[in-house]
Amino acid sequence: MLQRVLVLLFLVSLAPLGRAAAQDRFNISHSSLTGSQAVLFVTRDAGIFRRHNLEPQIIYISAGPPNIAALVSGSVDFVVFAGPASIAANLSGADTAVVMSFVNTMEHSVFSHPSIKKPADLRGKKVGVSRPGGSDDYGARFALRKWGLEPDKDVALLPLGGPPERFAALQTGRVEATLLQPPLTVRAKKAGFQELVALADLGLDYLGTSLVTLRSVIDRKGELMRRVVRAFVDGIHFYKTDKEASLRSIAKLMKVEDKDALEEAYNAYAVKFMARIPYPNNKGIEVILKDLEKTNPKAKGADPRSFAEPRFLRELEDSGYVARLYGDKNKR
Repeated sequence: MLQRVLVLLFLVSLAPLGRAAAQDRFNISHSSLTGSQAVLFVTRDAGIFRRHNLEPQIIYISAGPPNIAALVSGSVDFVVFAGPASIAANLSGADTAVVMSFVNTMEHSVFSHPSIKKPADLRGKKVGVSRPGGSDDYGARFALRKWGLEPDKDVALLPLGGPPERFAALQTGRVEATLLQPPLTVRAKKAGFQELVALADLGLDYLGTSLVTLRSVIDRKGELMRRVVRAFVDGIHFYKTDKEASLRSIAKLMKVEDKDALEEAYNAYAVKFMARIPYPNNKGIEVILKDLEKTNPKAKGADPRSFAEPRFLRELEDSGYVARLYGDKNKR
């Protein structure tokens, strides 16, 4: 009799564990094989998701619109990609919310053929971008206007796909310039291409690589949200404090072995761009809304705060969790 009771207790104890394991699984997609999205892989490779009883299924889906479609359909719970796609989708009726923003500026650099010595030389030439409305497309338009050139009139913008495809187009002469991010920036320099400008030096607020979900997911899976956000905050800490392991994750994601390129990617994202507490950038959202006003009247007068959900990060900060993580109370 005692043996039966013990077996029954054992089986009962297993049931909640099975349910918890199923709840801990989630799908998360990302849009680009770039250093800016490496934090997702650094966090996974370090075992940090596992430490928080999370089992992410990471899916690569190129470009913003297909990621939004996957999110809205419920195929994925979270997306890591540049913020404009989330803002545009929200204006079109999707209940998207930016939970974290890992990069709050445009970290791209404009690289050109050696014959292009100065921005004015781009007149009548072609610049490669991922697609219309993408973050690099926006960055290219911003830079061209800053230089007194009118996009699509003075300079053609050619949609080519991701960074590897754009770099290949620059190498073959299909375009005279394109926008690149670390670590491809080092490869471009070593290949003899001219860096016309680093967009971050232009002081541009932006909503770059972000973690996005739906408000319906937040409402239904609040506890999962808290653990995912905490895992990413832990992942940023690991990124900033364990350089060698982080470099291995970047190398694996980008399929890059060049030590100089990997070093530049690490210094750009772990050191320069990524805040300890990656709050969504309201000024960056304002910039995106201003740009969207040209094609979407709903963007005019929209409140930037309505596109973000920073409360999970605020909970962590208010609890002192991040200060304890870094051993101080002063720095973000």
